[in-house]
Amino acid sequence: MRLLVTGAAGFVGSAVAGEAVRSGHDVVGIVRPKASAQTFGDVPSPFLSVAADFRDGAAMAEIIRRTRPDVVVHIGWSGVDGASRNGIAQINDNIAAACALVEACAEAGVRKFVGIGSQAEYGLLSGKVSEDQLPMPTSLYGATKLSVQLLTRQLAAQSGLSFAWLRLFAAYGPGDRPHWLIPSLIETMLDGRRPKTTVGTQRWDYLYIDDVARGILAVAETEAAEGVFNLGSGVPVPVRTVVEHIRDLAAPGMDLVFGEIPYGPAQIWHLEADVTRLKIAAGWAPQVEIQAGLARTVAWHRERRRQSQTNGLTSGDGVRV
Repeated sequence: MRLLVTGAAGFVGSAVAGEAVRSGHDVVGIVRPKASAQTFGDVPSPFLSVAADFRDGAAMAEIIRRTRPDVVVHIGWSGVDGASRNGIAQINDNIAAACALVEACAEAGVRKFVGIGSQAEYGLLSGKVSEDQLPMPTSLYGATKLSVQLLTRQLAAQSGLSFAWLRLFAAYGPGDRPHWLIPSLIETMLDGRRPKTTVGTQRWDYLYIDDVARGILAVAETEAAEGVFNLGSGVPVPVRTVVEHIRDLAAPGMDLVFGEIPYGPAQIWHLEADVTRLKIAAGWAPQVEIQAGLARTVAWHRERRRQSQTNGLTSGDGVRV
């Protein structure tokens, strides 16, 4: 099978592309012109990296026409961090681009479109969340994701294109953006500094990046897997437990003080993905428990630091560079 993956240089996109090539699929990875695709190691099948902006409808239509993928996995998104989540670029950059992508898929004879959404589409719901619950997003990011889901689903239906949408909960693992909770905790503790945290009683659903990639690929591979699916671990973990696990791995013996930071006004206390629908439709289930995933992630951060120190230590004459 040939997959075209947008956002293939990003945290989730590179993981999906890597999992696909290791599974024997041909992959066309779309990376922004100024980005660079991550390395997927010794893989048995081709990976073609194409520099293009997914917001350029004409360019994307030409790439799809030329490469003729069986499935398009749309992960690329403009405005995923900080204040940009409530910026007008959410609408201007993402909605028309996604709709044009679906139309290009239909014209080129693509079999299936898989879009990646977010738990932010649900808003401040608390507890176990199923796909049948009414989305009530509280950010422009969540509202735009929901809008793209509704619009692309309709366009796909009108053209007879198979459609799936995965609402991703909290992904973590090697290569994640450094300002998110888990990587920032790891880096702080590896520096020997005690992080400031809330009390940590909130329970969140974390899914290791390898399981994220396997879930998305399972939907892409499974013809009958259509509609909206939650993509999470289904096992909520107290944030305090996550902090303690990271401490034990990155800075054993460090004294932790919880409650130095107050909870925010829109705090989500219990976020848990009901993944029953995905398990039934695609035969997928998470494989990496939180302790193992955190251990792999801390090890990656340690190795990255070691390589950085080694590469920056000396030149040929022993002078620091």
